Amino acid sequence: MQPKLGFLKRMPGITWVLLLLIVIFSFISPRFAHPDNIYNIIRQSTVLTIVSLGMMAAITSGGIDLSVGSLVGLSGVLVAYLVKNGMNWFLAIVIGVLVCSFFGMISGLVISKGKVFPFIVTFGMLFMIRSISLGFTQGGSLHIESQTFSMINAGYFLFIPIPFWISLVLFIFVLFLMNRSVFGRYIFSIGIDSNGARWMGINVDLYKTLVYVLSATLAGIAGVVLASRVNTGNALIGQDTQFYAVAAVVIGGTPITGGRGNLVGAVLGALVITIIQNGLTLLGFSSELTSAIVGLTLVLGVILAQFAYRGETHGERSN
Repeated sequence: MQPKLGFLKRMPGITWVLLLLIVIFSFISPRFAHPDNIYNIIRQSTVLTIVSLGMMAAITSGGIDLSVGSLVGLSGVLVAYLVKNGMNWFLAIVIGVLVCSFFGMISGLVISKGKVFPFIVTFGMLFMIRSISLGFTQGGSLHIESQTFSMINAGYFLFIPIPFWISLVLFIFVLFLMNRSVFGRYIFSIGIDSNGARWMGINVDLYKTLVYVLSATLAGIAGVVLASRVNTGNALIGQDTQFYAVAAVVIGGTPITGGRGNLVGAVLGALVITIIQNGLTLLGFSSELTSAIVGLTLVLGVILAQFAYRGETHGERSN
């Protein structure tokens, strides 16, 4: 019996919130637990989940990446633009994601070499990247006419939507990076004390830059999945994703001060946000009221999470 209790104690607190929401929405809305809606939740949560993986790494390192929302839009816009001009859809995806990685590298270099606060750099990049996307679309949208590309979102593998498998592969990859590689060990050290990490011989500038490359790359992949869902490239798609991702990471167990990370919690946090949005929509709430309720819930969740972190020690690895 004791091992079972020990397992329960190790579960992130957000797990119980997630289970409670599932029970509540299943009780008050019969449509919530319908298989079609479950598949819909999986697809809806994929973009935020993938972005949250990168945001967790950025926050763990003591930084933050506010440019991810614009990168989600840029990735879709580039794929749409390149496919519209005759490029193969797979090559278009590769280029779109690599361009996002490049912008992540620029952010990382400015932060690490220029010694500029991550908030300032990535906030500025948010607007710069969005302007580039608007330039490609001329302020509108670009339709993606590719049946194969749309199957990224609409297709199934082993009776489960393909976006789930994309999220799972990326989760395992980031989990390995953070828990089983030198990269992860150094990121935790930098997040705890970057000066101390530098004295230990860690190339802090390099690993800080790599964190933003990782975050941007994941945002680019998320943008591809989102573009596949709507078959459209639009600069404004995903524009608020960065704020939801920060909230998902923090309420999932990663302190905003860095030095510690909870990857499982970040994924669960993304699911909580998605389920709240989905459940309120099924209940007939307007989009404005849904946004207000979600916003209030996230603010309270982040406040409570910050209270929970006070007095706790740093240096805990991601789960």
